Amino acid sequence: MKNTKSLMSLVLSVGIFASPTFIPAQSGQSPAPTATLEKTRLVTAYGVETFVQKLNDHGKLGYRLDKSLSYGGEGPTRSYAAVLQLDANNRYEYDWISTPDKRMLESQLNFQAKQGFNFVNVHAITVCSKGSVLEVFSQKPIPPQIFRMKKGEAFLFERRNGSTEQTREYRVFIAKVHLGDSAQKTIQAALEEAAQQGFRPVKVLFTRQGLLDFNVSALTEKDLKAGSLPKIEYHFIKKTSGFPEEVNTLAAQGGRFITGRRIGTIRMALMAKQADENEATTYTFIDEEKYAKEFDKTVASGNSYRGVIVGDLTCGSEAVENEDLVFAKNTGGEKHEYKIHNLLITTAGDPTADSLLEFNRLVGENFQVKDLFYFKGLKLILEK
Repeated sequence: MKNTKSLMSLVLSVGIFASPTFIPAQSGQSPAPTATLEKTRLVTAYGVETFVQKLNDHGKLGYRLDKSLSYGGEGPTRSYAAVLQLDANNRYEYDWISTPDKRMLESQLNFQAKQGFNFVNVHAITVCSKGSVLEVFSQKPIPPQIFRMKKGEAFLFERRNGSTEQTREYRVFIAKVHLGDSAQKTIQAALEEAAQQGFRPVKVLFTRQGLLDFNVSALTEKDLKAGSLPKIEYHFIKKTSGFPEEVNTLAAQGGRFITGRRIGTIRMALMAKQADENEATTYTFIDEEKYAKEFDKTVASGNSYRGVIVGDLTCGSEAVENEDLVFAKNTGGEKHEYKIHNLLITTAGDPTADSLLEFNRLVGENFQVKDLFYFKGLKLILEK
């Protein structure tokens, strides 16, 4: 399944090694088949290797990755959580790669696709020099690591029923981030050209290799099995000020939020507008740290949760910083109920029994997990 030689070179390039496994409640073995499998399951793990192994263990039973999140710690010490959905008639395999060099990424994504593995998610990874910034700068000469702080991502892939048929093709567009709008123009022009060839944007990526040296990338994919597609315009927005206004200008014309990224004061978003869809909406953005006060208030004002603008991961971060939760104005009488479940984790890395019991109760009441985020603990946003 995995090109070990290629993978190890990538792991070494970003400085990541497999972390020690923890012993889950099921003794660390593949989940035992039971007469009735839960429709929805939670998986938690320390380290990406352990996480992917758990995905594969559950994939053998027909569980497919729905949503996932990484949080806490740096490099090999990061934790992972995922929501899995049962698809009992199929079996799933998972793989991963990591590279801080986006110039290599497109070929690596397409290499995986040619083995039948398609992109499903990406998680930030940071490897920083040891010591505080003041300690590093006090050294003479200043060590080169401070200017080569590597910040990349771990990319997750999924294959169904062992098929090696290629069904996706990937393209990655890269722009250096400067003051001004040159990065926005570069990415926008690339998206417009790629859309004519059937590619759609799926993620905004971010790579940093120094204090001032960072790039933004747009990951796009093409469904090789799709027939004729509706005409869709894609828009890339990058703003340090006036971000909500520009997003809502497009939303008023029928544009819809796909995904976003925030690096400090820089906000970025990908939006889509289908030619025959002109229904207007309005987006509201709330700081993730203010969710306790603002989430219910925003929903009560006639909005529904739509996603997250992913924040930045810095040296020493316990969680991704500067994230925004995204809401859209309800249309056509739409109304939803939400619960935010605080998923407590034991020192062994598993959800506590009470926390898991409450999660299963909410799922039993037809709540569905819309997203995961981390702020003073792991949180799940559930909707019905």
